[in-house]
Amino acid sequence: MSQALFGELSTQDFLNKHWQQKPLLVRHAFELPELSFDAGELAGLACDTEAPARIVIEHGEKPWQLKQGPFQETDFTSLPATHWSLLINDIETYFPELNVFIEPFRFIPDWRIDDLMISYAADQGSVGPHVDDYDVFLIQLDGIRRWSIDENPEFDSTALEGPELKILKNPATTQSWELHPGDMLYLPPNMPHHGVAQGECMTLSVGFRAPSSGELVQAWLDDIGDTAAFKVRFSDQQRELQNNPGEITQHDLKRLREILIEGIEKSSGGLDIWLGKYLTENKRPDPNILEAMSEQFAEAFEEGESYQRFPGTRAAYTLNKNQIQLFVGGLEYSLDEKHIRAVEYLCRELEYEASAIATFCHDTEIRELINTLINNNNIVLMEHSPCDYSKEPYS
Repeated sequence: MSQALFGELSTQDFLNKHWQQKPLLVRHAFELPELSFDAGELAGLACDTEAPARIVIEHGEKPWQLKQGPFQETDFTSLPATHWSLLINDIETYFPELNVFIEPFRFIPDWRIDDLMISYAADQGSVGPHVDDYDVFLIQLDGIRRWSIDENPEFDSTALEGPELKILKNPATTQSWELHPGDMLYLPPNMPHHGVAQGECMTLSVGFRAPSSGELVQAWLDDIGDTAAFKVRFSDQQRELQNNPGEITQHDLKRLREILIEGIEKSSGGLDIWLGKYLTENKRPDPNILEAMSEQFAEAFEEGESYQRFPGTRAAYTLNKNQIQLFVGGLEYSLDEKHIRAVEYLCRELEYEASAIATFCHDTEIRELINTLINNNNIVLMEHSPCDYSKEPYS
């Protein structure tokens, strides 16, 4: 499906010259497969499920109007003929065949890949000129979209007042292109861009995770705050008298720092494990997907069956000395390094061939691991097919 992904550039050249540095336009980057859905089915998905969907309308009740899903049919039938977009995140969890668009980008580690977002836009539909904090690959699936970017690192970041969307007030353009089906545009973080549909169109965005230090610290503290390492309380036996009760003495400050640092040091041995769990936490499963797949769940490994990773399930591992830490769906499994081939296979592949699974399951420890992953719904039988979300977007 993928052609020479970066044209005449090798993947390493792309990483050296463009990744997180400057944009890249690639014509005919993808030979597009036939899609199993259309605009009507996307609208149905936004109405019938808890898919993270939103509609952006320009010149609606206000200059830029944001509506959050789930939606009703009337939300679509009341839309104007032009200047609106439907966006759905995590679209690959509803249409797993779209994982073929993620596969070419797995030269970036899986934990860095966030999701696929699909945008269906009526003529002139847009989400306004804006900036993203993360890398993104924009793949044109259908129709034409015109993209404008501003490569000036000192761009005017002033945002319009009022809209829930962070739309740039004074956008500038240094380059612009029209993307046709199969074309791809890479944009590094913090680069102003604006995409406008030239007629009805559909665009797929491959977004990447870039957690901030603040986000990591906050999530870490939320998890470890109740652990034994952080239950040590301040104590001051044999305290000396001080002249002013309003003073926080250097001795007290030192002791407060000590108990904080002691807690961090005691828990730091588990920091790598916490990061593995955090980076592989599953996206919130949609009840509609769980219900649709419930009949396909196996209670244990079945000989001769092929399996797949449950949509949205993340898997990764770390290797330290003779120990493997496998992380699947936010849970950790410790394994001896002799199981590295099985672990690499589980993390690299999204679909698991019956013969490979059977071979690995000759080992009792791996068989127990596979059974656990099946029981946790991290791995399911290959018989699943996407649900039917067919619904007319508007009349």
